[in-house]
Amino acid sequence: MAWKNISGYLEKFFTITPPGKFYQNEAVKALNEILNINLSENDIEYRFGVIYIKNNPAISGMLKNEIFLNKDKIIQLLSQKIKKSGVKDIRF
Repeated sequence: MAWKNISGYLEKFFTITPPGKFYQNEAVKALNEILNINLSENDIEYRFGVIYIKNNPAISGMLKNEIFLNKDKIIQLLSQKIKKSGVKDIRF
């Protein structure tokens, strides 16, 4: 009887997404919300507290400048959405 309760409890841990993917999703949402930029998860990487935006033909120099100018706003929005935000910087 106790095993049924434990197995039901443990089932929810099988669908947990890796932390990097979670930060990628939230970064995509934040960029879309602030700058109306539609990027995919594949265009963004999260490593050791830094969000890396990969070089992509869709990302022009002007768009990079907009991201750089609004970097503090993006990091602040991520900190509000994620209580323990590990995002310290955004790089290309």
